[in-house]
Amino acid sequence: MSDSFTKEDLPFLVEAMEKMSGIHDPMTLAAGESAGGKGKVSGDMSIPKPLEVDVNGTMSAEDYKACAMVMAVCQNMVQKSITDAAKAAGIEAADALKNMQAWVQGYVDFPFPFFNFKDTQSSDYKKDDFSLTADPDVVAEIVNIKDVDGLKDAVVGALKKSGGNLASYEGTDRKFNYFGVITAYKETEIATRVIKFQMNLKTTKVDSLCVHYTQTNLDTTYDTYQFVADKDLMIKMQAKMGDQLVEYMADKLLEFVKAFYDKQLAKYQENLADLLKKK
Repeated sequence: MSDSFTKEDLPFLVEAMEKMSGIHDPMTLAAGESAGGKGKVSGDMSIPKPLEVDVNGTMSAEDYKACAMVMAVCQNMVQKSITDAAKAAGIEAADALKNMQAWVQGYVDFPFPFFNFKDTQSSDYKKDDFSLTADPDVVAEIVNIKDVDGLKDAVVGALKKSGGNLASYEGTDRKFNYFGVITAYKETEIATRVIKFQMNLKTTKVDSLCVHYTQTNLDTTYDTYQFVADKDLMIKMQAKMGDQLVEYMADKLLEFVKAFYDKQLAKYQENLADLLKKK
């Protein structure tokens, strides 16, 4: 395999990119507004990076391995695009990668035909006097799933990374923001949901004798953005990738886009940089 992909190396990808041009032009999707706006959840995520959850349904083990590898490359490409945009905007990469809306825009405007935006969904859950423990698995009782496969696993994973510190000090409020990328693999379809999740704990009451949290007013909100991936395209791509490392392949594909899809990529990264500057 040469150092750089050419059009001759990836004719199936060139064809898909040509069909995509003008239909999903990043110049018309600034800030992800065409995907239902910014949603209800805002702010930076409370952990350093997104949580990834893969749910294999009816896909064969061989196809699942191939498609999951390409999806990992796609996420790495989005991540690299955010860090490049951060550099252009004069922002620390670590700070940019906590920006949930930058990740949403990164996926919505992704100038590559591996997946296409399908729909968006938002939901709220509120309960006064919620009985709370310090166990992060409490999220299983409060998340409103609404047919989003893997949402509970993604949020539980994020909360565990927070160290179980779910409760605020008495009389104060505490907000937790988490971001997840959930991909469900089915026999004929790959569905990815990008999720912003926010949990607010308000006016917590503490039993001072036992030093434990007895109740809190709680509300949660999440925004999801669904994308449907092209399974056949991913399997062909993985065959070209072989067993190369995800980071290496992400760099190679970004160079391919830059060489043959330069206008779209430049606008994509410009939009990301503009979003980061607005924070």
